[in-house]
Amino acid sequence: WMVDSNDLYGNTSLQNAMAQMVEEFRRADAVIQAVDISGLGTDSEAAERAKSTTQSAMFYIANETGGELFEDANNFGPELEQVLRHTAVTYVLTFQPDEMDFDGAFHKLRVKADLPQGGRIFYRRGYYAPRPYNDLDPLEKQLLASDAIAAAEPRKDVGVKILATPFKASAQTAYVPVIIEIDGKSLLHGQEGDSVAAEIYTYVSDSQGQMLDFFTQLVSLDVSKGKESFIHGGVKYYGQLFLEPGDYMVRVLIRNSLTGRTGVETVGVAVPSYESRPAVILPPLFLEPQDRWVLVRENREGADQGTVLYPFTVNGEPFIPAANPRVEQQGQIDVCLVAYNLEDSSMELAAEVFDADQQPIEGGSFVLVERTITGISGQDKLLGRFRPEGLEAGDYTVQFSLNDPEIGPIHSSSVPITVLN
Repeated sequence: WMVDSNDLYGNTSLQNAMAQMVEEFRRADAVIQAVDISGLGTDSEAAERAKSTTQSAMFYIANETGGELFEDANNFGPELEQVLRHTAVTYVLTFQPDEMDFDGAFHKLRVKADLPQGGRIFYRRGYYAPRPYNDLDPLEKQLLASDAIAAAEPRKDVGVKILATPFKASAQTAYVPVIIEIDGKSLLHGQEGDSVAAEIYTYVSDSQGQMLDFFTQLVSLDVSKGKESFIHGGVKYYGQLFLEPGDYMVRVLIRNSLTGRTGVETVGVAVPSYESRPAVILPPLFLEPQDRWVLVRENREGADQGTVLYPFTVNGEPFIPAANPRVEQQGQIDVCLVAYNLEDSSMELAAEVFDADQQPIEGGSFVLVERTITGISGQDKLLGRFRPEGLEAGDYTVQFSLNDPEIGPIHSSSVPITVLN
């Protein structure tokens, strides 16, 4: 009865807390490199016992997360140099399990390698299966969205298409409407009921990766009336940005709030310096019927949406362009091309079609119908008609170019297009 079980077996509650802490580190993919500075301690029996306990705990944390323990340090400098040296070369090995239960269970990993004499290998001890989306804490859901935006890797659970068009707003700024098309069928997949909530996250970054602006919104819809139409269309969202001349990346994440199904898409936006170029042509704006879309406009608090005229008009009639236009093989689709500094009437407009591998191919025809004066200084609109003659059903890119008969191509822009059976 005089024997303390904690001295023999350790403190059970503390061990459980340590195990839980290590589990959270592993679940977060955190590798712990531990540096033990107990070499600074005094040379006594009590200090040695404390040192042994400390090193055992630090070794456990490091080893269980795939890291290493650096012992008996009196100075952080050399040990940190060792950490950097030991982690200077990392091999990324990936695999995809054939089947996986969404139960959050831990799966062990073992890595084998032929190493030179004295070589050692450190690796992740395992991975956790995803948990059901509805079981996640709200903070975890927010972090998942943040990771997807930061990684900027495409995800196709929910179909997303983007069109970002930089209209001249002033000598220093462009007004950039962002059209986001959310596929209704993939957004509704896996959920019950007729109420759908779509989370929309849009961020823009410059060429150095610095985030400059963003807008987010939760769109809640009742699709009980017209659900079949929604499945064949979806949500068309209109957002807006103000950007200075330069190259940017617009990242869009769409997530179903009930199922967690996610779509991530990224598109580049080049905002020209309108004053320094002889001519500029914006991404082509294809006109299509809007009856298959639920139209939603950004509701940003504090945003002054009245400072810029609505830019999508043809002969005074407003429209919303298609981010991914679709046209029947035997059909045609109208297109509006906005150009700046198009003063020379001898300028030629050419259209070219590229396949899914971005290789030019024969097929498709474009006819210029009219050139209209907009009343906006330096801006012209070219109205035409595109026919997918000779193109099989599939995905393509249509590129429009302004050509000077004397010096050749001046400026071009493109947009993806889908040809239907």
